[in-house]
Amino acid sequence: MEIKNAKLNLLKHAIINQLEADFDDQDFDSMSEMLSLLINNKESKKILIEYLSGSAKKNWLEGKTNVRY
Repeated sequence: MEIKNAKLNLLKHAIINQLEADFDDQDFDSMSEMLSLLINNKESKKILIEYLSGSAKKNWLEGKTNVRY
């Protein structure tokens, strides 16, 4: 079980590193593609909504979210 948890932890950090690289490169298309897949999954969508800060959630609900591209 520890090996599985270690691999999942490494995956988490690999994803964070990739997101950081994509932000630095302004590669919003690849992040958008991944998020679209997650948003279309009911459980993942709930997690993503809960990830938002209070102000980000409010802006989203009010249609005031900044669109990057």
